[in-house]
Amino acid sequence: MDHSRSSGSLKPQVRCYYWGESRPVVNIGDLLVPYLLEALGYSCVPRSTADSKVINPGRCLLVVGSLLTARDLGKIDYPVDVWGCGWKGAGQALSGRENARFFAVRGPQTAAGLSLPSQVALGDPVLLLPRLIPLDIVPHGRTVVVPHVSRLMAMRASRRRALAGCDEMVSPMVLCPSLSRASGPALLKTRASLLLNRARFGIKTRGLWDTVRLIAGAGFVLTGSLHVAVLAQAFGVPWAAYDDGYVDAPPKWTDWAAYLNVDLELVKTLKDGRSWWEHIGRQGRIRSLSPLLKTFPYEIINPSVRSLAQNPTF
Repeated sequence: MDHSRSSGSLKPQVRCYYWGESRPVVNIGDLLVPYLLEALGYSCVPRSTADSKVINPGRCLLVVGSLLTARDLGKIDYPVDVWGCGWKGAGQALSGRENARFFAVRGPQTAAGLSLPSQVALGDPVLLLPRLIPLDIVPHGRTVVVPHVSRLMAMRASRRRALAGCDEMVSPMVLCPSLSRASGPALLKTRASLLLNRARFGIKTRGLWDTVRLIAGAGFVLTGSLHVAVLAQAFGVPWAAYDDGYVDAPPKWTDWAAYLNVDLELVKTLKDGRSWWEHIGRQGRIRSLSPLLKTFPYEIINPSVRSLAQNPTF
């Protein structure tokens, strides 16, 4: 097959979907998708890309997020290849999955809930980030609180910090780096409006890698964003699940906790979060990532990453 290349790139293209792919400000876990794929040797392109230009014609790749619901998959016009996504519980269980192929899912509760084979690989691909994309991390030691995106403007940042007992509030929504003047005035105006509204609540919207470094260098992370918890675990930063009056899809949190083999406790303050971490959370363990990496649905082009997949101690 003649693999067409994206502009300025020599990487083969893979059709992929992630939440917020066309938005000017994107949830941090979702925006990591194209970078993870780039590290494997691919360029992530939208669902609208022609079959003749992608290495997965007639299909669409799902990498990160709780997308295994009829509602989410209804947005995609192709059968899906699932690598590391999770579910949101029995009430939103996936239906009509005859053409879906499951290579890996986020955790054991997703696998059991979807009646997948016991040998299906487990793990969230974001756990691979520190090994696939080396970053210079400077420990700053501050404690941070990260609300879920739906709760971002439920209160001012200063009040959230005070109630949680943390040094800083970090937004899980980050700037899309590909947005430029070429994106069009309407999209730029939308982003400007979003940033202004959030600034009125004392919320600073950062770039993707600035936010990753803030999380990776923190002394403790109190988070209502699941992928911020995954990032913290990946970088060895203590964390706890944050409940500010609303928890998005509790089954995805228990699925994550089951992957780590710990009992989850939802907490409202840094003090309670530290207590959970000391007594329970610190016992959580990332499983071998080799099975997850080896089950990537397509050939891993990057030779250094390919060698990692063959390392049983990885």
